[in-house]
Amino acid sequence: MTLYALILFVHLAGAVTLFLAFGLEWAAISFLRKANSPEEAQTWLRLGRLAPLINGPALLVVILSGGYLASLIGAFKQGWIPASFIGIAVVAALGGAINAPKMRAIRLAIPQGGDALSAALRTKLLPVSVCLRTFLTLSIVFMMAAKLPFRPSVLALVAGLGVGLLASVPTLTRKPA
Repeated sequence: MTLYALILFVHLAGAVTLFLAFGLEWAAISFLRKANSPEEAQTWLRLGRLAPLINGPALLVVILSGGYLASLIGAFKQGWIPASFIGIAVVAALGGAINAPKMRAIRLAIPQGGDALSAALRTKLLPVSVCLRTFLTLSIVFMMAAKLPFRPSVLALVAGLGVGLLASVPTLTRKPA
């Protein structure tokens, strides 16, 4: 086995782990929104708090191993590399701007229960954020596989966001219970 093959495996394992974290987050948010008691909300919040503990290190592994692989094959001059960094920045910004404050609001509302918890759980931004970030990350995987020039790569990112928005339509149009 070559060092390149080993680093490629680590890179792909990091990407799979990143999607696993998105899946955990997606499940936690789905069940959290259906919680009927503060205890139930606390259980699903604990699961939701695992996602950043997994996707942070996974993203770091993906970036570092991807950077190393790109340097070996001279890919930094290819358009999909800077587009991937743009996509990663958007994924991180969405998580930081939406998920962190919304999950904190839910955590703070749990001890109060009642209307405060119900209001915090009704947010539609959490499921939309995880959907957008998942499809945007999937578009980065597509760019990596297709090795597109910069402009088509940016179009792939926009398409990933578009598919994420389309997948969010049921959440956005659902009336609160």
